Amino acid sequence: MFNRSASFFVAAAAGSATLTAASAPSPLYPVYQRLWGFSAFTLTVVFAVYVFALLAALLTVGSLSDRVGRRPVACGGLILLAVGMVLFATAGGVGGLVAARIVQGLAVGVTAGTTTALITDSAPNLRVGSIVSSAVPALGIAIGSVLAGALVEFAPLPRQLVFWILAVVYLVLAGMVWFIPEAARPRPETPLWRSLLPSAGLPPVVRLVFLALVPSIAATWALAGLYLSLGSSVVSTLLDVRSHFVVGIVLGVFFVAGVSGTVVPSHLRDRLGYGTLAVGVLVTIVATLTGSLPLYAVGSVVAGFGFGASFRSAVHALGEAAPAARRGEVFATMYIVSYLAFSVPALAAGLAVERFRLEPTVVTYGVFEVLLVAAAALVHRRPTGGNEPAAHPLVSRQFGPTHYLDCGPADGPLMIFLHGWPAIGLFWRAQLEAFAADGWRCVAPDLRGYGGSSAPAGRDAYAIREVVADLAELHDHLGGEPAIWVGHDWGSIAAGAVAAHEPERCRGLVLTSWAYFPRANSLATLVPLVDRTIYPADRYPDGQWDYYRYYTTHFETAVSDLDADPAASLASIYRSGRPEAVGDVSPLATVTRTGGRFGAAHHAPPTDPDENLWPPADFDALVRAFEAQGFGPACAWYTNDDANVAYAREAAHGGRLSQPVLFINGEWDAICDITGNRQGDPMRAACADLTVISLPAGHWLPLERKAEHIRAVRSWLASKDLTGPPGRRAAQPHPA
Repeated sequence: MFNRSASFFVAAAAGSATLTAASAPSPLYPVYQRLWGFSAFTLTVVFAVYVFALLAALLTVGSLSDRVGRRPVACGGLILLAVGMVLFATAGGVGGLVAARIVQGLAVGVTAGTTTALITDSAPNLRVGSIVSSAVPALGIAIGSVLAGALVEFAPLPRQLVFWILAVVYLVLAGMVWFIPEAARPRPETPLWRSLLPSAGLPPVVRLVFLALVPSIAATWALAGLYLSLGSSVVSTLLDVRSHFVVGIVLGVFFVAGVSGTVVPSHLRDRLGYGTLAVGVLVTIVATLTGSLPLYAVGSVVAGFGFGASFRSAVHALGEAAPAARRGEVFATMYIVSYLAFSVPALAAGLAVERFRLEPTVVTYGVFEVLLVAAAALVHRRPTGGNEPAAHPLVSRQFGPTHYLDCGPADGPLMIFLHGWPAIGLFWRAQLEAFAADGWRCVAPDLRGYGGSSAPAGRDAYAIREVVADLAELHDHLGGEPAIWVGHDWGSIAAGAVAAHEPERCRGLVLTSWAYFPRANSLATLVPLVDRTIYPADRYPDGQWDYYRYYTTHFETAVSDLDADPAASLASIYRSGRPEAVGDVSPLATVTRTGGRFGAAHHAPPTDPDENLWPPADFDALVRAFEAQGFGPACAWYTNDDANVAYAREAAHGGRLSQPVLFINGEWDAICDITGNRQGDPMRAACADLTVISLPAGHWLPLERKAEHIRAVRSWLASKDLTGPPGRRAAQPHPA
């Protein structure tokens, strides 16, 4: 099987090649018309059967890969594409051309959504996945246009060679795709045949996001439809270009520019995307009216750039919102909308050419496209019905030494979110906004030593006893009603301590990425639970907890290394989990041996923050918080093992918890995963009502899998009848 990097490359190649098939025939349409003498209406029919076949495939097998796996569906689609290319190469008339287009449409429908999901699944992170997923359609279409034009103009067998080449490429890619590993899938609850009934669907959590993106998807793909259906006729007839190669180049520059548009930074993407899309179309209209080929090429570049930027925004938003297990369905539905926008206006334009001639039709289509872009920009700027944060904004408050974020109705049931190392309350933005929309009052403090809260000088001030005292005072200030406490990392440790020492304050506990240890979180507790099959005691005496030990033995050096460049330190720490790293020795197991987290350099390497984890503005706020406080107070939490063990002994019933507890485990968490080892055993023994859920994520699970984390908590709250306090109407989960 391929490793992750090779898998990503092959998936991207397959995705790009899939759309190459869509454009390869375009430069040949004038040749077919002259050779077989068919009308513009017949050409429109040839275009239409492809689209109808593609939509039929998307509606029936578009989400099949979510059930049977990406590999078999992608391989089958690529083999079917090869068959379609053979039919093109051997076509002897309109009938053969129509047959080839039907098979091609079915194959692209089978493959497009699946390869997009495969790219996202195998990408190193969502940002790279969304860039490549949105770039490969444009790149594939550009390659098809230019390759076909060049071979028609300069190579032997001008009508056949491009298709024979592509047939071989698809067969090779089908074989390579089979070596892409993929995770096991849960057993389907319904028979397989039911998934083949024509349908298009979206998980509830994606629907509002998708609806808001429909105008943008329509605007981008309607323009692509214009270029691929009438583009060759515009260039050859209105701009008087006789070279098939030049026709392919002119069509290709639009899609090559689309690739460059996918790498625009997120804060510029929407503004530049819609703006350049509209300006580019207007320039091509002027070029069409004046017969200027250079101006048409310039307009194509500008419009293509907007196509790439706008489509990247849509793919990124859907990839972030879609549950991993249903990405095939989500991207198949995206392509249904894309190809409807791609085909319906183009079909209407093909019919209009018969009656109104080519030039007026193209100009009218261009005006229609500009109106679509304007509508997309208007919808993007206006809040949607799912924009709950506008109704429940995050409010910054201060109570004594504690700074906290407050969100949701003041009379709603209380949910308190506790962050870990190295974070601030803003870590929980997605969860705060989601549960506030459900009717909860959501509060996220900056814990002692972080952000806007106090940072006492002595290290002993960061013992868990002191943290619980802060939280008890804040809880009293908030009204003192029993709350749901949600924690991550050290926030889970603090939440567990509240539940054990102040049980009347807690009616439910959600722990993420750090299990509950009734005898205290300490090296004395953790090291005996290390998986020695990964960390032999003679080489890794502290196992994955070596970094923890380093804080106790080299505190000043550890803090100095992190403080050397807070932005780079935080960006290097906040990275998504990698499934291929499961079972490998974590770099945090060799911190002492290498002389610190960053080795001999003693500072973090330059690292771009992952905007899929932290939105850029939130990451900037995180950096400012650590520039102000430094890492010293946060790291001091690791230096109080003796005090924390002594405090744990004071808990009633040996720290056993009677409240319902949900533990959300990251399957790719190299430090805190409880699967297949003993790390979760103390929690299982100490919790009377424990639920464990595992998600495919690393240590930063609430950021990596925002929607899934929210959904898991919502489901658990409902199952334990915790959606509202006694005597008060329960908070209702938001439909999204």
